[in-house]
Amino acid sequence: MGSDIDHLRPKLLAVAYRMLGLVADAEDAVQEAYLRFHQTNSIASPEGWLVRTVTRLCIDKLRQTRRETYAGPWLPEPVSEAWDGAAADRLELAESLSMAFLVLLETLSPTERAAYLLREVFGYEFGEIAGLLDKTPVAVRQLTTRAKKRLGRRERRFEPNASDADGLAERFYAACQSGDVTAIEAMLTEDVAYYSDGGGQVPAAPKPVLGRHRVANLLAVRFRKLREVCDLTFTTVNGQPGVVFSTDGIPVQIYSFNAENGSVRALYAMLNPEKLRRWP
Repeated sequence: MGSDIDHLRPKLLAVAYRMLGLVADAEDAVQEAYLRFHQTNSIASPEGWLVRTVTRLCIDKLRQTRRETYAGPWLPEPVSEAWDGAAADRLELAESLSMAFLVLLETLSPTERAAYLLREVFGYEFGEIAGLLDKTPVAVRQLTTRAKKRLGRRERRFEPNASDADGLAERFYAACQSGDVTAIEAMLTEDVAYYSDGGGQVPAAPKPVLGRHRVANLLAVRFRKLREVCDLTFTTVNGQPGVVFSTDGIPVQIYSFNAENGSVRALYAMLNPEKLRRWP
């Protein structure tokens, strides 16, 4: 039976990662679901059973997690295209992998998050989700509506055209490397926000840095200092154009951004070594 359900692993990882934002936790949830599956007899719908189990495990995990005790801004662990749970064959999957979207999901309760993801990203019907969450279809519809309201119009702030995003990334990261503050500013929205996650383990801004001029200055200084001691590699981070700064092949900082109307609206800097360990 094992090989019959192995093909479901990428989908299960995709659900778990979007729920939890951490690779190890997502992999643990999927592994636990598989273990329970093999200990259970005669399951009529393996996929439904596994998705339900993974979702339940993730909800339980989120309820035990206290993000408010985290040192500074909490960001999801960055994932590369090579990771099984990062495959995105549909627009909804690609959008929902971005840092911007995952950060937004943090505003939802665990059950709202599950209902919203299963409906809006993975395309389940309300009746199916009701079975997965042990709720009525009406309750699931209410959860999804509440989640959409809470996310508001912000949920669709993603660069629609990949080639546009790549072109912007090329110009933007070149400006950051040159240290030209004026050139960097020209590519930022006025209300740009810079988030850095050090997890209390390495120095990072304790709260988001806001505003075009402050962010441009910070980037010019950061990139200059990093270029002196690190190698820079252009890559894809959570489906978006990003850069990795590494020393002796070990990542020390990963940057990605969210674009809106051809300008950079939010920047995400991962400095937390715990969340960089699994980067390939």
